Formats: sequence, structure tokens, C-alpha cells
Amino acid sequence: MYELIGSIRDVFSSPYISTSIVSPNLVKELWILLTKVFIYSDIYDNKFDAIFAMDDIYLYSRGQNIKLCLKDLEKWREKHNKNNTTEEILECVDDILI
Repeated sequence: MYELIGSIRDVFSSPYISTSIVSPNLVKELWILLTKVFIYSDIYDNKFDAIFAMDDIYLYSRGQNIKLCLKDLEKWREKHNKNNTTEEILECVDDILI
């Protein structure tokens, strides 16, 4: 999945994007899809790639005033800590939720 998620991340990874590059609905659909990959995948690399792509999409969405649903991510965070996931993933989730 690295190539697929990596391609999505590449589109949104620049902090200098000032104009719309995709429709708000597509951003929301990507968010939902990556949230599901992040929450339900048992493969660490998929979780890691998904949450880092989500971080870039979240930054883009804020700049474009696109509201994303954080409810599932918030629920996930309530159940996870350093004992059952990595610090890298927790930091990325916390950056999105703060």
C-alpha cells in the first residue's frame, strides 16, 4: 500500500499549497478511506503511511477551510497510548487532534 498512500501524500505534502488542488468532497473521501486504513489495518507500515498522509491532508484541509470528521480518530486516540502503539504514531495523531 506504500505506493498508493505515498502517491496521495505527495499531492498534499507541500505546506505552500495556497489554491485548491482537488474538490472538497474528494478530500473528505480520502480522509475517510485513510482513517479506515489507519484504524483497521493490522500492518504497521500501512498504519504509519496512512496517518502521515492524513496529517498532510489535514493541514491542506485547514488551509482550504474544509471540515473533516475527527470523531473516529478521537475515539482511536482515547484507546491508545505508548503501551499499544508507537510514539511516532501518537505524535502524529496528537498533531492532528490539537
